Amino acid sequence: MEPDFIVIGSGPAGCAVASRLSEDPRQQVLLLEAGPGQRQGLLGSNAALGALAYGTKASAYNWGFNSLPDPGLNGRISYNPLGRGLGGGTALNMLMYMRGNPLDYDGWAQAGNPGWGWSDVLPYFKKSENNQTFNTPGDPYHGQGGPVWVEELRTDNPWHATLRQACQEAGWPCNPDLNGAVQDGFRPTQVMMKGGERHHAGQAYILPHLGTRPKLQLQCDSPVTRVLFEGQRAVGVEVVQGGTKRQIRARKEVIVSSGGLLSAKLLQLSGVGDGALLQRMGIPVVAHLPAVGQHLQDHVDVILGHHIPGDPHLAGISPTGALNLWRAMRRWRRERRGMCTTNFAEVTGFMRLTPDAPLPEIQYEFVVVLAMDHGRDVYAKHGLSTHVLLLHPKSRGSVQIASPHWEDAPAIDYRYFSHPDDLATMVAGVRRVLQVYDTPTMRSRVKADLRTAHCRSDEDYAQFCRNVAGTNYHPTSSCRMGPEAATSVVDARLRVHGLQGLRVIDSSIFPTIPGGNTTAPSYMVGEKGAALLREDWQ
Repeated sequence: MEPDFIVIGSGPAGCAVASRLSEDPRQQVLLLEAGPGQRQGLLGSNAALGALAYGTKASAYNWGFNSLPDPGLNGRISYNPLGRGLGGGTALNMLMYMRGNPLDYDGWAQAGNPGWGWSDVLPYFKKSENNQTFNTPGDPYHGQGGPVWVEELRTDNPWHATLRQACQEAGWPCNPDLNGAVQDGFRPTQVMMKGGERHHAGQAYILPHLGTRPKLQLQCDSPVTRVLFEGQRAVGVEVVQGGTKRQIRARKEVIVSSGGLLSAKLLQLSGVGDGALLQRMGIPVVAHLPAVGQHLQDHVDVILGHHIPGDPHLAGISPTGALNLWRAMRRWRRERRGMCTTNFAEVTGFMRLTPDAPLPEIQYEFVVVLAMDHGRDVYAKHGLSTHVLLLHPKSRGSVQIASPHWEDAPAIDYRYFSHPDDLATMVAGVRRVLQVYDTPTMRSRVKADLRTAHCRSDEDYAQFCRNVAGTNYHPTSSCRMGPEAATSVVDARLRVHGLQGLRVIDSSIFPTIPGGNTTAPSYMVGEKGAALLREDWQ
């Protein structure tokens, strides 16, 4: 049967869109995913082991892209893990439930996107959420009946209390709810797990309904090579299944939900983008939209490392660490508790660098293992890694097709620190976060600063940042929403400018990157995008 809607990509937004559209039994919905279906066994259910197994190199579950050499990183190439398969990034990521700051979304509305202010989007955050901590009916900030399970970590790690003491000694406030009335402060991370297991977008929105909604179809291992057009209307897709290309038509609309990097790539392969680029690639131009692939943003990330010897509650490569892991794995199998329920980034927080800053500029994440370079560089020691994230970068990058062939990786150019304010803010953030290691609680435990002991001046720290910074896996805004076709890709109803039957619904439409992890905002965009579609087709 010819579907009414084709949704391309089963990440958080795509799963939300497909599921909500299929609630109407009249609508035939086809969800296409380039990668495999649900991972089975230990690597499917254990969040930490799955991330380690698939996050460090390209695989069936990880696109594993590399960026272009980046002048802001002293010419280094950044490795960019990217989820592939049912659940998209939520089947690979660190599962942190963060929304950003209300002012982020008010800024979206003020930039010419009506209906996207904080009061407009909060109901969609709540609709997606099933929060096990903030579970009072009528809670003004949290939902209890949504498909996305949000719970506290089940690691029972005493370092939560230790870090709380250290942060308070540094003058940082504890905040019981980083997604509530105030963002500033720290707490143990709330995670999108269910009973100590990874709970990805496909498990939340799709798998429970495949047997009960006959008009909802999921087809994995089905990469879409291009969107098909008749004139200015999208009418279907070309997809590779079983090694053969075939075409599938959509009666109503095609929804691109391939994420912050791949949605722009698919539009360009389909003839939607900068006309000069498309002509160079030999791709017929359907719509000249120069903003496709531009305005790319990410939370650039600098990782600190501190050696804390002999602590059994910090993962590490050592005989003690191996024994602890074996014991923790046994406990996880019995109880779904303990070290093996970790998301690694077990305590997180937000800070303003000056009292008059309108909103936090820095996020910090305490990771309970000494791991750098996306887990590919692990010290043979026990300790803490501390991630320092720039929440509101002024630098802008791009993602563009490197060839007309769908199999080829895109050219990703983050241009980190290309705006000088970003490097200055990051240096100030790193120096501020390091203050927590100069507290009595941490001085008594830390044996060595493994990353910044040589730094004295701001210039030293700036060079350190250029030498080690990289992605925190939050690419956004490459198909950004806005009122003008010259500078944006979709309008406030997520329709691609100048075309019919085509929308983009995922993190690529963010006008600016929110100040926090981007999975929860992607779920919100999926929920709101589905509501817009249902309004337009009722």
